[in-house]
Amino acid sequence: MSKPNNTQIAKRYAQAFFDVVTPEARATVSDEFKQALIVLQDPQIKRTFTHPRTSMNRKSELIPLMNLSTALEHFLLLIVEKNRDQFLPHIEQEFAALVLKSQHITVAEIISAVELKEQTLKQLQLQLEQISGKTVQLSTSLDPKIGGGLIIKIDGKVIDGSIANSLQRFQRSLSS
Repeated sequence: MSKPNNTQIAKRYAQAFFDVVTPEARATVSDEFKQALIVLQDPQIKRTFTHPRTSMNRKSELIPLMNLSTALEHFLLLIVEKNRDQFLPHIEQEFAALVLKSQHITVAEIISAVELKEQTLKQLQLQLEQISGKTVQLSTSLDPKIGGGLIIKIDGKVIDGSIANSLQRFQRSLSS
């Protein structure tokens, strides 16, 4: 039997936590989880929390100080007890993805060479919602290296309509 990797561990813990949290509370707990990780990224707190000499008991004393919901506090205490705190960012991402999926929401990552106008983004969002049958949240980023066009990543699929990709395909067709 193979050893589980970081992604598998994060998915297991996220799924277990998702199953424990009531459906009505999941979105709130997801937001709270994000905020807790922001607190844990504070340089002084992070230095203490991640230091090898910080005992499990000391970490367990820090968690209640964040005034979290009972479910999240107990979950974080379990994570510390199992020495899985290094996986917290991945667990949070997986948990957030499960919450979005349960709400029939998907995130589309839009990569463009230039800033897109709000009108263009709204049209793109509507088209992606029609194609996917889900509510779509857009996450945009800029990458001038693509030359122009768009790269869209949604539900594990990549639609590469960039000029750089078109040029690469053209170059391959010339060489074959």
